[in-house]
Amino acid sequence: YKMNQENEYYDKEFVDPIDGFADDDLISPNDIKDCDPGKVSPLAPVKSFLERDNFESELGSPSDEIYNAEFDEISKLNIVDIIAEGDRAGRPIICIYAFRLPSTKTFNHEVFLQFIQHILDKYVELDYSLIYFHYGLRSNNKPPIKTLIKAFNTFDRRYKKNLKVLAVIHPTRFIKFLWKIFQPFISIKFERKMHYMNSLNELDDIVPVSKLNLPQPIIDYDNSLSSNTKSISSFILPENGVPLPTAQFNVSLDYILSHNPESELPPIVVELVTFLRCYGLKTQGIFRLSGEVNRINRLQQRINMGEKIDFLSDERYKDNINLAIIDASALLKVFLRSLGEPIITNALYPQLISSLDVPKYERKEGVKSFIKLLPEKNLILLKYIIEFLLDVTNNEHDNKMDANNLSVIFGPNLTWPTNQQVPISQLNSLNNFCYILISEYEYIFSNN
Repeated sequence: YKMNQENEYYDKEFVDPIDGFADDDLISPNDIKDCDPGKVSPLAPVKSFLERDNFESELGSPSDEIYNAEFDEISKLNIVDIIAEGDRAGRPIICIYAFRLPSTKTFNHEVFLQFIQHILDKYVELDYSLIYFHYGLRSNNKPPIKTLIKAFNTFDRRYKKNLKVLAVIHPTRFIKFLWKIFQPFISIKFERKMHYMNSLNELDDIVPVSKLNLPQPIIDYDNSLSSNTKSISSFILPENGVPLPTAQFNVSLDYILSHNPESELPPIVVELVTFLRCYGLKTQGIFRLSGEVNRINRLQQRINMGEKIDFLSDERYKDNINLAIIDASALLKVFLRSLGEPIITNALYPQLISSLDVPKYERKEGVKSFIKLLPEKNLILLKYIIEFLLDVTNNEHDNKMDANNLSVIFGPNLTWPTNQQVPISQLNSLNNFCYILISEYEYIFSNN
């Protein structure tokens, strides 16, 4: 288990749990036979995201609705979950649950590999985190070693370079076995991204566990481990502490505005947008990168204490404007997700999805009608954010971020279901919603 605190690391060996895994030997003779080192090969480096001419297509267009029919069936199994902007640095989280993998006799792992690629392609050019929950992997649902080797060779540098955290939760001997296969081909830099965690207690240091809406079997298994020192209920239950009047993160929009009656907008949003509009509009890949977790957490704490961050004179940023731009853009994304209830509100989420489930030519009018349903304070904030994103797209020649790119980043942060998890089948709808807001800004917000 590796924790990153600034640039310092420490290691902790994972321990084999004493439970039902012990009588289910995942390492078969066929696995050993398939572990020919010649089958795992390092891949040639590829051009970076901003160096390629077709980087927009790699991020995925909200209007691109090509979707393998078999993916729908896989999606229903909920093996993969997306938690947009869920970790402590505002990075999207991709969760994979081994216990939901069906029997290998009925499940096509080749298609599942394509499905994961389809998901990752929406986020691969952003900083992101990946969490693999190993609990529930048995001999009858374990992917063949050949498939894992193919996956290793398929997910090239493009998928690995922006992966900031790869966490394996509840690892067993099988993970050690796999590590021996792949370790010779893994760089030291990538190895530092890997975290082995024996409990959800450890995971909470990197990702707010309460945001993951974890399946009950994972929670039950974690609670059953004798090594667990903290009940998962402490993550799931809301904190009892009363926020300060100056708090602007992890409080509601109503709370912020009630303590800032002179403003129609949260002061921190105005400060961040003003700074980014002045200094960040030409920054390549703005909003694509995320800040370092501890640094973003400290900024939130300072702001909640009532401190105003001056990125131009602050000791950490005064000689590094690019770092200031990265952290300011990360804070804006974190703010939207920390509201608890999204700008679009939980109550209106079903209506939003319905308004987008229409022929493409009807969606623009549907979105215009939909935003009239928003409370006034929410509409004012939404319009302010989208107006700024439009300014970002107007500098696309320099920053390489168009409406497609921005909608992938901001779509899941403007709205999400009550349980904080967006069904994979609805992700494209949320991206479409944000894309229409940006690309049709004048029409959507006229008379609103």
